[in-house]
Amino acid sequence: MLRSAIMRAAVLVRLAGFGWLAAGQGHAAETAEKVAAVEVRIAKSPEQVEAEALYEGKTLAGLIPLLGDERFAIRQATEDKLHQLLHEAPTDQPNEVEILCFETYRTHSNPEIRMRARAVLVDFATTLWAPECFLGLAIEPDFGFDEDGNLNSRLKINKVIAKSPAAIAGIQASDFLRGMDEVRFTDANAATRFTAYLSRKRPGDKVTLHLEHEGKNSEITVTLGCKPRALKRAVDDKPVTVTPAQCLREYLAFKMKK
Repeated sequence: MLRSAIMRAAVLVRLAGFGWLAAGQGHAAETAEKVAAVEVRIAKSPEQVEAEALYEGKTLAGLIPLLGDERFAIRQATEDKLHQLLHEAPTDQPNEVEILCFETYRTHSNPEIRMRARAVLVDFATTLWAPECFLGLAIEPDFGFDEDGNLNSRLKINKVIAKSPAAIAGIQASDFLRGMDEVRFTDANAATRFTAYLSRKRPGDKVTLHLEHEGKNSEITVTLGCKPRALKRAVDDKPVTVTPAQCLREYLAFKMKK
């Protein structure tokens, strides 16, 4: 009697095991169905597939007309592609997507294409645009002649911007700038050479300024900062919330000066 009871218990355990196995298989099948459903939901639309086929073999400039395609999905997919290419571009070279979209935004006659090129520029201005280095001086050429009649050139500092790298270094208005690092400003093109030399520098670089203050020469090393942007400005020492539109305005103002 005890043996038969044990056998019945063993049968029940096995049946329960088969039930658990069936339940596990059912759960796995249900999970697989859910995953498949998700894959279906995130699958590319026919329009996206068509847009990617249109990209095949096209140059970067060849994508621009697709921004004005009559189908919304093609226009959107093309803009997304330009955003992707914008961020994949090498950082040690001019960004070809930015250059192309700037010209497109500035000159294209189709408002839809201009609007989408502008969206790519907003992306660039808010995420990738590296601001110019900043010294904080306003200068003008100052010419004279020495006792031998030779031209004596230097740059007069008219203004030092408050809280700028130059101001922090103690440079004063009315000082004279005779050189920067190994470059000397002793000819008629001194102002141009000053701007050209500074444009090759980056924020964080150090430069040595050769100054003349009240007839005495001195050298000061200055760490260059970033040209002020809305992102960096403050009112009463409180950060100003910057918007993509503000970044774009500053970026466009910078581009238009070139």
